[in-house]
This record gives sequence, structure tokens and C-alpha cells, in this order.
Amino acid sequence: MDWKAFSLAVGMALLAGATDVYGLAYLNNLFVSFMSGNTTMLGMALGSQDWARMHLIAALVGGFVAGAVAGEVLAILASARHTAAVALMVAAVLVVPLAKPDWTAGAFVIAMGALNASITRIGAATVSLTYVTGTLVRFGQGIGRTLCGRPGDWSWVLQAPLWLSLLAGCVGATVVRHRLGGGAVWPLPVSALLLALAAFGLGPDRGHRGLPPPQPDQPPA
Repeated sequence: MDWKAFSLAVGMALLAGATDVYGLAYLNNLFVSFMSGNTTMLGMALGSQDWARMHLIAALVGGFVAGAVAGEVLAILASARHTAAVALMVAAVLVVPLAKPDWTAGAFVIAMGALNASITRIGAATVSLTYVTGTLVRFGQGIGRTLCGRPGDWSWVLQAPLWLSLLAGCVGATVVRHRLGGGAVWPLPVSALLLALAAFGLGPDRGHRGLPPPQPDQPPA
């Protein structure tokens, strides 16, 4: 197993859980990484013709997608250092609320969209750092296949520690907010920066997502 990717993915999931707690408290029942829940809320807002809320939720979803786009572009350009590069980008975005508190929601949601590009696979296992529903589905499907005598590979087992890591991030952030106050968001960019430094220190990523080499020109038929 790629232990570097696994350990960093655990850290990224912790950060995602922590950031979602901060975002949930800031937005009052809306999320910065759980877009399935926001989509449900968007449907409710549309159905009840609550246009102000609809615009807010749509902006959150759009910001998340924009972050995912930016993170993926950076991951491709950074090639074998994409985990460190994306984590550094996330740290930079999470610093924004310290200078511009009014931009907190936008910074959180863009950072969480980008975070997903940092690590997408651990060996043969597909992982989601902010999409806990997909994590639980893959874990449950793995159990189902095993019960039916079709275990295949055991990569699905990795989904459990990732879910637990996200949960631990939520618990830790709640404790920190109670101790430091809800306005103390500096632990988030500091955590992201530490993850970026760890990713850089652990060396190049395996199976990086660099652009494919150019293909030689084909002779005319």
C-alpha cells in the first residue's frame, strides 16, 4: 500500500471535517464540503421560492466546483508534486478569512473543492476526502461483496479510517472552537500548511496526474 498517500489522505480528511464544522457554524446549517446536503437545501429553497437562500446555496455549490476545477488544474500542472501543491493552495485560500472575514464562506468552499484534487487514489482504492457518502458506499459495497464470497481486493477497507478521520476532524474542530472561540480560524490554514510541508518532505507522489506525453505525428494514410 502507498503509506505516504494513506497518511496524507487521513490528514486531509481531518482538515475537511474541521473546515466543514467551521463552515457549518458560520453559515448556520449550510455546508462548505457536503454538497449533497447543500443540493437538498437548494431544492427546498427553489420549491419554497426562497430566492435569497437559493442564490446563497447556488453560490456555495458554484464556488465548490470552481475550487475543484482550480485544484485539478494545479494537480495536473504540478505533476509528481501535486499533493503538496494542492495542499499549499488550500492553505493560501484558508488564510483569506483572517484578512477578509466577509469572504469566509467563499474561501472555505473553494478550499474544500480544491482539496479533493490532492489525493484521489491510494493504490487501487478510489478515495474521496470531502464526500463521506461515497466513502461509506464504497465501504458498504466492499462488505457486501465479501459476504457474497466475492471479496476481490481489500482496498475498500481503507474507506473506514478515512471516514473516521473526517469524523475526528469534526470533533477536534468543535473542541477548538469552544476553547478558542468561533472566530479563531487560524488552525485551518496552519493545518493545511503542515500537510503541504509533510507532502513535500515525503517526496514525489506515486501515480501522479501529469499531462500525457505528446504523441508523435502520424504519417498520412
